[in-house]
Amino acid sequence: MAAPTTVTYGGLNLNDGTTYTLLDGFDPGERVKSWAEHRGYDGTVAQYNVSEANLIEMRVPLLVKGSSNATLTAAIAALNALIDAGAQSFVYNDGGGAVTYSCTYSPRVNFARDTLAQNKFAAYVDMILYRTP
Repeated sequence: MAAPTTVTYGGLNLNDGTTYTLLDGFDPGERVKSWAEHRGYDGTVAQYNVSEANLIEMRVPLLVKGSSNATLTAAIAALNALIDAGAQSFVYNDGGGAVTYSCTYSPRVNFARDTLAQNKFAAYVDMILYRTP
């Protein structure tokens, strides 16, 4: 049996199994090359300024649960407080060794006020983080 996955963002456990649960589909992202293309003298296209220094998008799907609407909203607010605080470390360990990512930016997390949230005090959210390469 595999060890449970450990996921923290700014010290907040995102896979505690009570308030936050990491869902299938975690994607740490991959470097994307960027470049400028210019037509060469011989008519071919040449690439210049090749770079992999752009921020990399990570996708962290979560199930957030509370015992009431107030605690669900507070759990989402805790994520947004960390996002608003600025750069944070994101640590992922699925039993094969911990990997730490330096996250510099993230849009705030929101959730739908649907039947799941109103009746079960739970919400599915996609946390999008931007990390350095």
